[in-house]
Amino acid sequence: MLICQAVKIIGVVGGIGSGKDAALKYLREKYGVPYLSTGDIVRKMAGEQGVEGTRENLEAISRRCFQDMGKGCFVRMAGEEILRQGWKVAGISGVRTPDDVELLRKNFGKDFILVRVDIKDPLVRFDRVRKRNEERDPLTYKAFQSQDREEETFNISKAVAMADCAVDNSGPLSDLHAGIEAMVASGCLPVS
Repeated sequence: MLICQAVKIIGVVGGIGSGKDAALKYLREKYGVPYLSTGDIVRKMAGEQGVEGTRENLEAISRRCFQDMGKGCFVRMAGEEILRQGWKVAGISGVRTPDDVELLRKNFGKDFILVRVDIKDPLVRFDRVRKRNEERDPLTYKAFQSQDREEETFNISKAVAMADCAVDNSGPLSDLHAGIEAMVASGCLPVS
């Protein structure tokens, strides 16, 4: 990826079911900010390989890609696609590791902002995961807790701690939107 100061990147980090995509969907709908999801990149790979999109299969694909292409490969792919598209500002959902954050900061410098989406109560995240009802999602709270622990193999807590700003998503969607608007108003989030 080339260093490109003409592009502003909004990376979003958070736990499973925290609302990373919901935050970026709002920016897309309200401000026309396009975004890419690292999870979508992995799911596309699974589809191309004829592999069922379970979390276990997606994690196996991720591990192979990290071995073959290096750490940060998915955010690198997303950044390269953003540059190809010529977008002036764009989001990346699913920043997961400190390597992801460091790669984006190295390549985009001050034009990269990392937003943490918070939900303090894991039961709220589990309820939202259950409502989205995707193949990769756990059916029980115990399985959800196990996935949360597995996410830590990527050092997600360290990536979360590297965030430049945070928005709470514990309440209704309108609260998330208000929090995003506050970050836009403060200049924390570039939307143009």
